[in-house]
Amino acid sequence: MHFRSTNPSLSRSFLTMILAFLTISALGQNNFAPQSASDFEAAAKSATSAREAGRAEAIQDYVRALELNPRWEEGWWYLGTMFYDTDRYSEAIPAFQKLVELVPTAGPAWEFLGLCEFETKDYANALEHLKKGRALGDADDPDTARVANYHLALLLIRTGAFDEASAQLSAAVGHSEMPAQIKNALALSMLRVPLLPKEIDPSQDALIAAAGEAAAAIAENNSAKALAAFPSLLKDYPAIPYLHYAYGKALASAGRDEEALKQQREETNISPNSSSPWIEISQLELHLQRPQEAMHAAEEAVQRAPESAAAHKTLADTLQALGKKEKAATELALAEKLAPEKNQPEERLAQLYSNHAGASSHANIQAAERSASDPASSNFSVLSSRAATAQAAGNSDQAIQNYQRALQLRPEWDDGRWSLAMLLYSAGHYPEAIIELKLWVERHPNFGPAWAVMGLCEFETKDYKNALVHLQRGEQLGLGGNPQADGLARYHLAMLENQIGQFDSAMETLIPGTRSGKIAKEIQIALGMALLHMPALPDQLDPSQTALAESAGEIAALLQNSKYDQAFPKLQALLQQHPSVPFLHYAYGTALSALSQFDDAETQLRAELQISPRSELPYISLASLQLKQYRATEALASAEQAVQLAPDSAESHYVLGRANLELNHNEQAVHELELASNLAPGSPEVHFNLAKAYAKVRQPEKAEQERAIFARLNSAAEQRRSHSGNQAYAGSHDAVELTPARSEKENAVPQHP
Repeated sequence: MHFRSTNPSLSRSFLTMILAFLTISALGQNNFAPQSASDFEAAAKSATSAREAGRAEAIQDYVRALELNPRWEEGWWYLGTMFYDTDRYSEAIPAFQKLVELVPTAGPAWEFLGLCEFETKDYANALEHLKKGRALGDADDPDTARVANYHLALLLIRTGAFDEASAQLSAAVGHSEMPAQIKNALALSMLRVPLLPKEIDPSQDALIAAAGEAAAAIAENNSAKALAAFPSLLKDYPAIPYLHYAYGKALASAGRDEEALKQQREETNISPNSSSPWIEISQLELHLQRPQEAMHAAEEAVQRAPESAAAHKTLADTLQALGKKEKAATELALAEKLAPEKNQPEERLAQLYSNHAGASSHANIQAAERSASDPASSNFSVLSSRAATAQAAGNSDQAIQNYQRALQLRPEWDDGRWSLAMLLYSAGHYPEAIIELKLWVERHPNFGPAWAVMGLCEFETKDYKNALVHLQRGEQLGLGGNPQADGLARYHLAMLENQIGQFDSAMETLIPGTRSGKIAKEIQIALGMALLHMPALPDQLDPSQTALAESAGEIAALLQNSKYDQAFPKLQALLQQHPSVPFLHYAYGTALSALSQFDDAETQLRAELQISPRSELPYISLASLQLKQYRATEALASAEQAVQLAPDSAESHYVLGRANLELNHNEQAVHELELASNLAPGSPEVHFNLAKAYAKVRQPEKAEQERAIFARLNSAAEQRRSHSGNQAYAGSHDAVELTPARSEKENAVPQHP
C-alpha cells in the first residue's frame, strides 16, 4: 500500500539542507585531476539538465557522474529519488545507503531509505531506518514527514507497539479530513492486529472501517464521537478481541468508571490470556477506592504476564494503597527491572485477520486431486488452452475446472485467475468467486472492478457490510468496466447506502441512471426510497409501499435533472394521495427552496415538522431558508432545535454556527462551527464560515488557516461538480448530486485490461 506525498523526492527544503553540509565543492573533495574534474562537471551538468527536462536518460547520466565522483551527495539524492518515484525501490536503496554514509545526519535520506526497504519487504531495516530518520528530523518537509510517520506506524503495528503506532499516526494527520488509510491503521492498532494493511483479509474490511471511525475519534480527542461509535460497533461485532477493551478505556477517560469496568470484564472473557483488561480493571477499582478488588485484578494481570512491567507496576500501586509498603517496593523494583515494556503481538489475532488463512478453496483442492490422476493436467499450457476453449464455447463448468487446475500449477497467472473469478461470479458461485478475488486484489489492490465484483458477490451472500465497503472502494478506484457493469455496481451500492440511511449518497450514486431517458424500474424504486428516507433494501419493502416508492423515484429523477415543471405537478398529486408520508413534504420544500420560492417552501417544511417531529432535517432546511431571507433570529431557533434532535450532526451545528455569526454571537459561532468542522472536516462551507468567525473574534492566524483549507477543498469540489454536472435541486439545505443504472448481470462482467 502506498501512502506518500505528491512527488516527495523533489523536496527543496531537504536539498537545501544537503547542500548546507557541503563546505567545499565536489571537485575539491576528491582532488580530481583537471581532466577528471572536467569530465565530472560535464556529466553532472548533463544529468541535471536531463532531470529538469524530465528525460529518461537522466538516471544513466547520474550513474555516469557518480562513477566519476562517488562523493557527490546531491547526485546520490537525485538518483535515489528518481528510482523511488518510478517504483524501482531495490535500485534506490544503494543510492540512499551511500547518501547516509556520506551525510549520516540527513533525516530525509534515512526516511527514503526506510520507505524503499518497506516496499521491498525488508521490514526490520525499514523500521530501524525510519525511526532514525524521524529522530533526525525532516528539514521542515511536512509531506515527507507524514509519509514516513505513516509507514513507521505500520511497522510498529506489525511488531505489536500499538500505543507508539497510534501516536505516530496522529502525527501523520494534517489539518484536513483524516484519510481512510490512517483510520484503518488506527483500527489495526486499537484492535491489536499485528499485520500490515495489505495482509488483512478483505472479509475483515467492514470491521476495520467501522473500528477506524471510533479509533479516529479517539485519536482526535473527540470523546463524544468515540463513545457514540462503540455501542453500534459492539452490537455488530460483540466478540471481537479488544473492542470492549477500547470502549472501556474511552469510558474511563470520560469518567464513567463503572461502565468502563463492565466493558473490561467483558474483555476478560473474550481475551482470557491477556493481562491488559485486568490492568485496566485494577486501575479502575483503585480509582473507585476498592483496593482489595484492585489487588485481585492486578494479581490476575501478573499471572497472565509475569514479564510485564505494567502488570507489576499496577500490583505495586494496589499494594501501596493497602499499606503493604515492602511488598509494593518489591513489585515496583521488579517493574523497573522489566521496563521498558516488551511488545507481545498475539498470534491468534494475526491468524484471525490474515488474508492467507484458508486461502485455498475446496474447489481448488479438488482440482489438484483431479490433476494428479490426469497426466495431461500436469501441463500448464494444455490446461490453459482447454480453459480458454471451454470459456469461448460457453462451457462454464469445464472452463472453471481447467482454470482451477492451471492455477494450481501457476498461482501467479493473473489473467487466468481473473477469468476464473468472473466465470464463478457469472455462474452464481459467489463464495468461490470471493476467494479468487481476494487473491487477485492482493496482487492488484488498486484495480477497482475487482473490488466492485467482490462487493457484488458479498451482496448476494448477504454480507452487506463488506459489500458496502468494497463497492465504495471500487467506485473510488474507478469501476472501469462497460456501462452495464458500472450501472450494476452503482445500483447495488445505492441500495446499501439506503439501507444504512445514507440517502443523499444513494441519490448521488444513482444520478447517471436518470440521464438516459427511460429509467429502469429498479433504479426508480431505489431513488424513491432515498427520497422518502426508507432505510431498507427494495426486497424488504412492504408490497403496499412499492408503488409509492416507484412514483417518488420518478419525481426524484425529474428533480435531479432540474425538470421542475414536470416534477411539481406529480409531487402535488402524490401528496394528495399520501399527505402523511414522511419526507414527501420535505422533498417538495427543499425543491421549492432551491428555486427561491421561500414562502411555499416554508409551508412544506412546517408540514414535514408535524409528520417527522424527531427528524432534524426539516429544521436544518428551515434554518437555511431563514438565513437566506435574513431572518437570523428565527434561523437560530430552528438550528437550536436541529442540534437538540441531532447533536452529532455536522449540518445542525453548521446552521447554528451561521445563525450565531449573522447575529454577531461570535464566540458561540466559533464553538458551533468548530464542532461542525470536527464532524465534517471535508466541508468547504464549514471552513469558509469558520474563517469568518475567527476573523470576527480577532484570531487572524486561525482565520487564514481556515481560508487555505477552504480554498483547497473548494477547488476539489469544483472539479467534482465539473466532472459530474451541476444539479440545482438540493436534497437538504446543501446541494446534492446524483449517480447509475442496473442491467443484467451476464452482460455486465468487467473486463480485465
